[in-house]
Amino acid sequence: MNLYITAAVKELKEKLNAYLSLLTYRYANLCVKAELGALLPVTVHAEREYNLEDVAKVATPDDFRFEIYPNVPDHLQTIISAVFDVHPEFKMELVREDYGNHNQHITYTMPEVNKDRRKLLNDTAKLFYEECDAEIEKECAVYMAELPLLADKLSVGDLADVTKMLKRSREESLETSQEIYQKKLAEIDEAYQHYLTDHADDDQGHAGFDVTSSMKLFDE
Repeated sequence: MNLYITAAVKELKEKLNAYLSLLTYRYANLCVKAELGALLPVTVHAEREYNLEDVAKVATPDDFRFEIYPNVPDHLQTIISAVFDVHPEFKMELVREDYGNHNQHITYTMPEVNKDRRKLLNDTAKLFYEECDAEIEKECAVYMAELPLLADKLSVGDLADVTKMLKRSREESLETSQEIYQKKLAEIDEAYQHYLTDHADDDQGHAGFDVTSSMKLFDE
């Protein structure tokens, strides 16, 4: 096949992969679970600019928490500020170790996914997904529009092959974006079910409370 066409198809695939990578990145920062990708944008200013991984160790004790251990105790407050700048929605707790005043780490808990937050997350996830697909469609349309201009430079067989390759690249990218989107929706729903389970005891407690009996006490 014509080398120019081969290079063009490769270039398109790289562009489409970039949109899919952006979607993945945006979902990682639409925080539901404690995903390490959500901490990639955190920049710590300690004498100079560092990535978080350069100045601290990060652990995920469960699906919904980060634990951050500064390499240098003096960087603790700087790290707290840096994380807050990127993710103010995280619930922070400062934990002091038993064996020394200077041995502290930070625990971040993801926001609970209640009914309202579930709707917000679902709406935002859908918006990111639709924007990704729109960019894929636009990019593919540009390349498909150029095919008629190449008809006199390519054999019939080559033209058919490149048309098939471009269409396949489009379909595969749209399928991948759909899979990424559905995975995020499932993650949001899982977190919502986790919230419902955690608050089930609260609901049962309220259900067992006799309002009439309580009112009688005040009437007496």
